[in-house]
Amino acid sequence: MDTDPRQGMERWRVPVRIDFAGGTLDLWPIYALMGGGCTVNAAIDLWVELEASFGHTGYRIESADLGLSLEGTEWPKVAPRDLSWVWRVLNAAPRRPDFLNIKSPVPRGSGLGVSSCLGVGLLGMAMGIEAGEELAAQVPLLRDLEAQELQTPTGWQDYYPAALGGCLALHWGPVPRWELLTPHRELLEDLLIFYTGQPHHSGVTNWEAYKRFVEGDGTTREALKEIALIAEEMAMAVPRDPSAVGELLEREGAARVRLSPFVETDSMRAVRERGKREGWFSGLKPCGAGGGGCCLLVVKKGGRATAAAALKSMALTVLEAAITERGLHRF
Repeated sequence: MDTDPRQGMERWRVPVRIDFAGGTLDLWPIYALMGGGCTVNAAIDLWVELEASFGHTGYRIESADLGLSLEGTEWPKVAPRDLSWVWRVLNAAPRRPDFLNIKSPVPRGSGLGVSSCLGVGLLGMAMGIEAGEELAAQVPLLRDLEAQELQTPTGWQDYYPAALGGCLALHWGPVPRWELLTPHRELLEDLLIFYTGQPHHSGVTNWEAYKRFVEGDGTTREALKEIALIAEEMAMAVPRDPSAVGELLEREGAARVRLSPFVETDSMRAVRERGKREGWFSGLKPCGAGGGGCCLLVVKKGGRATAAAALKSMALTVLEAAITERGLHRF
């Protein structure tokens, strides 16, 4: 590069997401064949940070968390082996940085939609637009780029919390629509996110469910029908009834186990058993497609501190995070 890239640096940050109910329903043609569907998710204040400069020759991309970097005088014409998703999004963008540093506080395979949220951040940064409807309109492009990256069908849900912020009920159809939910105050107080210590790969899990659904497998179709009903109830419960949220998380988790017995891990079962025994448990489900990663835990009123201490004693990491109204933004 011909100049110090840190001159004129832009700084952006983008949230990751949790999902309450309705994952997998966002894959086409599942929602089309089911006559629609709903996913309830939310942005949380765990931020992927981007530092970038534009206008110089050459390029350098760094990800300290992954220990990876790319550098050269001319932009690659094909996806590199490392940081291929970053390349793919920027290759489709109207401008590309000459310097980019990516920092993420979230463990790999977390189930918190990190790669999708990063895609929103990269594209929004390159377009110079913060969270809002203009950025949300780019979600179809990102979905298709992710399908190219993974070489499997992909959904929509992970992008919208980063592109819009807040807690959302996303309704799937020919043109997705969303409504902004205001979570009940007690739900915000009784919500915990913890990492199981075991990463997962949502693309693989969703792909297996997708194939079985398209092939007409009865168990898969009935499980997704149940998940669709739960998601509609969840959209009503999140603003109104924290205790119902816990019950719905349990129902969603049980339906997902019918999709795959590997969705729930030993550590998830141990948390449920201990929480019920000690009286603080209300409901739990894995984030994303499950099989590891992070879990969403709702505890009974006043049980947050006890639950957090129990998780720590079980060598499970509690993530210090809360729902945020902010999506991608400069800082």
